[in-house]
Amino acid sequence: MSGQDTTDDSIIWNLDLKTESEANCSEHWVAKSKRHKTQQFFIRSLFNGEAREIPMPCEISLIRVSPRFLDAEENLPMAFKWIKDQIGACLFPEKVVLYRKKSGKIASNKGHADSDPRVKWKYGQEKGKRQSIRIEIRPLNRLIDVERIGIDHA
Repeated sequence: MSGQDTTDDSIIWNLDLKTESEANCSEHWVAKSKRHKTQQFFIRSLFNGEAREIPMPCEISLIRVSPRFLDAEENLPMAFKWIKDQIGACLFPEKVVLYRKKSGKIASNKGHADSDPRVKWKYGQEKGKRQSIRIEIRPLNRLIDVERIGIDHA
């Protein structure tokens, strides 16, 4: 199901997950819900199986592989909505809000966990025969190269 590659401090995961634009999707709500839960289950499984600590701050690239491209401005980010929410919930569990539904069941709102300023989100897409996604997590170096920008410490 997933392949894991590492380069330096980067983490790269490949998953055979189907993504569709949620903006233009007119399928039955049960089919949507099943896809969302499947996506979130596999993302949660990846993070639970990762022994290394995710570096902060970081850049997370979400790449969609599919035979057809989506509109990069609107539809591509919407295709990753549930995946992004789950990644945020795994990185920042303290930002997940738990609440009680009218039925009495406990539910979680993961929609705010992906807004942390320490994470920069990027989206991309590639052509491929089988639908899949690739998640690339790279640390961001916050140190400023003093020589490069020409600041004198004297």
